[in-house]
Amino acid sequence: MMLAACGSSSSNSPDSSLGESTTDVSAVVDESSTTSVVETTTTVVDATSTTPAVATTVPVGASITLRPDGVGDALFGAEPEGVIAYLRGLLGPPSTDSGWVSAVQRTCPGTEVRNVTWGDLALLFGDQSNVSTLRRHFFAWSYGPPAGEVIAPFGLVTEAPALIGIGFTVSQLRAAYPSAVIFAGDELVGPWAKISEGLVAYLTNTGPAGVVTSFVGGTGCGE
Repeated sequence: MMLAACGSSSSNSPDSSLGESTTDVSAVVDESSTTSVVETTTTVVDATSTTPAVATTVPVGASITLRPDGVGDALFGAEPEGVIAYLRGLLGPPSTDSGWVSAVQRTCPGTEVRNVTWGDLALLFGDQSNVSTLRRHFFAWSYGPPAGEVIAPFGLVTEAPALIGIGFTVSQLRAAYPSAVIFAGDELVGPWAKISEGLVAYLTNTGPAGVVTSFVGGTGCGE
């Protein structure tokens, strides 16, 4: 999943910016949140029931919410190494890390960008965006579509009380976000929903049974 293209856009485009402000954001990730989250399975047994016990799995990364201003406790504008350390503590080492490369290569503003991924979760860092300028910072993310049979890290959802994730239906998305605007898309960009300023969901189709396939937060870059 490529992050949405950088630059100015209208409200009818999935790469809408988070706003007009370019004030530096000094958000710092919560160092107390770097405890590794381990996938665990708990089996609950009802001695009075003949129904087989059901195993309940707590997904790795379940504490990382998908937000219009960041992911989990890592907010846009935060220093890159702190954000990477925060997610490393929750998800382990990154799957890929581009290192700092020329922004021109990825049609991004500024002089340099860096793309770091954990499976299907990708974070984008740079030295210029609608969030901040003239310093390296976190400014966009994408989650999905699944590269394999199952989305990884599994279980990331939007903030409570909505809790919408990949695989949820358009009907569920509309119920959770009544103000979301659904677009049919075109040949280049398929069906999508603007959940809020800075948060977009991509869909299989716009009908009630359509399914969420991916999310993008912030205003990213196209390759």
